Formats: sequence, C-alpha cells, structure tokens
Amino acid sequence: MSAVDQILQKYQAAYQKSVSHPLTNELCAGTLSDRRLFTYLVQDLKFFQVGMNLFGKALAYCDDAKSAIVLAKQIGFVANDENDYFTISLKELRESGNLEDTDMLADSPATLPAVQKYIDLMKYLAFESTSYVELITFVYVMEQVYLGWAEYNIERGIAENLTYKHQEWINLHSGEAFEKWTQFLKDEVNRSVKTEEDLTLCDGIFIEAIEREIEFFDACYDY
Repeated sequence: MSAVDQILQKYQAAYQKSVSHPLTNELCAGTLSDRRLFTYLVQDLKFFQVGMNLFGKALAYCDDAKSAIVLAKQIGFVANDENDYFTISLKELRESGNLEDTDMLADSPATLPAVQKYIDLMKYLAFESTSYVELITFVYVMEQVYLGWAEYNIERGIAENLTYKHQEWINLHSGEAFEKWTQFLKDEVNRSVKTEEDLTLCDGIFIEAIEREIEFFDACYDY
C-alpha cells in the first residue's frame, strides 16, 4: 500500500467529514444562501496570495524536471480560471441585494480566526518549510478535499440548472483535468516519501491540513 493510501485509510473518518460538509453539500444542491457563499468566497480569497507563494515554493523544491513542468502549468491555471471565478461571483453576490446585513461587505473584511489559523499554516509552509514532502502533501490534501466534495455530491446527484456561482465552482474542482492533476499530486507525494522520517512528515501535515479545511468550512458556514 502506498504512503498516501496508508494515510488516507488511517484518517478516513476525518477525510470523509471534510468532503461531506453541509457548506459544500448545499452549494452542490444550489441551496447555499448567498450570505454563506459570500462569506466563504471572501474568506477563501484570503488564501489566494499565500497559496500562490506556496505553489511557487513547491515548484522551487521539486527535484524532478517533468513534475516541475506540471506544477508550473497549474500555477498559471490557478492565476487565471479560479481568479476569474472569484471576480465574477463576488460581483454578482454584491449586486444581489441579499447581503446588506453582513460586515463581510467591508472594504477590508475581517479574517475569521479559523481562517487565520489556516493561513498561518500556509505561511509556515510557503516561507519557512524546507521539506518538499510537507509542501507537496499539503497541496495534495487541499486539492483532494475539493475533488472529494465534488465527487461526493456528483455521485449523490447535484441539482440541475445551477447558477454560475454554484456550477462553476463545481466545474473547477471536478472532471478529467482536475482528477488528473490530483492524481499527479498523489503520485508526487508517494514519490517523495522515501524514509520513515518522510512518512512521519507526510502523516503530520496531512491530518493538520484536513483539520484546517474542516474548521474553515465550519467557520464560514456558521458565521
């Protein structure tokens, strides 16, 4: 059994919780309120810059030329397609008339404590970690959770005729291209784990990332 499969099996309960959260379930059903979606997107956007730094750090520490090309191409995708989704959806939500009572509309909205905790972890990885195992495992977990909630809901049957603000977020985290990208990351983690020390690092960052994802979903849903 590969390193990733071992760890997925070990933390199956936590992983399942992360991919079946009410926030993403309701998003895929088209029933997530504009207020909750807006809060989620405003907070998620706070990860964007440090996330790009983290991708760049993983690229810098990658020791395989072919893998480095894949990572570089994905950085370009994130900078374009995902950024466009935020711009379009946040504008639409601001103009919906459903958000008057939320301070998330402020020019500089507060960062929720759970989100700051997650950002602090990402900053550690982006600016302090020197371990490719840690870096690539974290990127894998981030992407696997998002593929996971999309697949979980597609299997259950997502709502038909969803609006852009719901459907496009699902599209960005499902389908052949995203599955291929996530499989690449899984393979990279397995390739990089060569020793027991590597496995310990992989295990530690895996469960920490899962826990931060769950706390992030909880904080945005309950705000």
